Amino acid sequence: MKTTSVFAVAVLSIGVIVNALAQNTSTLDSLVNAERAFAKTATEKGIRDSFLEFFDESAIAFDPAPVSATARLRSRPGRPSSELELRWEPRTGDVAASGELGWLTGPSTFTDHTSPTPTPHHGNYLSVWRRQADGPWRVFIDIGSDPPNAVTFADGFTRFSLPSHYSGADRKAAGVATLLEADKSLNAGLSTDGPGAAYSSVTSSGSRLHRSGFMPSIGSAAIRAWFDAHASAMSASTGAAESANSADLGYSYGTYEVKAPSSQKGAYVRVWQRDAAGKWLLVADVVQKS
Repeated sequence: MKTTSVFAVAVLSIGVIVNALAQNTSTLDSLVNAERAFAKTATEKGIRDSFLEFFDESAIAFDPAPVSATARLRSRPGRPSSELELRWEPRTGDVAASGELGWLTGPSTFTDHTSPTPTPHHGNYLSVWRRQADGPWRVFIDIGSDPPNAVTFADGFTRFSLPSHYSGADRKAAGVATLLEADKSLNAGLSTDGPGAAYSSVTSSGSRLHRSGFMPSIGSAAIRAWFDAHASAMSASTGAAESANSADLGYSYGTYEVKAPSSQKGAYVRVWQRDAAGKWLLVADVVQKS
């Protein structure tokens, strides 16, 4: 009887895991489809009007402190895509197990057709999405970098790969607390250990570092090498963080200052996911210069 009971529990546990993975995949598909619909709308209605349609009313932009993204959009005139054309495609990202918070990234191109010689300018965008209950997905943060060439990804869409996924008992409040701690710890390490070593302690083989003027650095070793060469001395200050209800995915933002080898200031946005041991891993990091 004991053997039978153990077998029954094992079968039940496997079933729960399979159902959870299926639900997560379905939710991620819905997020990817929302991003694709957003991109399609941009070609039909133009940048400003499509952004206003798909942005959460509380969406933020950075100046470098957070400001209302929708107020900024409304202050600008709408332009058709025949004049200013923005195209993009989601290629990787993930959603929280609780299904209300997710992130996506992929390549983009911007073309000013009013220019005498219209030339596509390559980008690498990152977006953080929220949704309320079973409502539609809406963008909360949209930030990009300007690489020198087109950024390559695997064909189609691939879920971001983590060594393992958190499935512990923590919920939103505990998730926010531990995520804030992780972000502040990274910022403290920038000064005490140096940026390269500090980032190495919280990144994995798939982590992405997006910086304008450079192709993305992928993985701990490449990220450390980039900091050693281009931002060997810097500081940063945490502004805020949010965790999903399942405490397995979240984002943080704040301000930074690079001191060497050159000077630079601005805002950073970081996306974090948590592994099975409960450690927050930095999966994507983007900055916007002041």
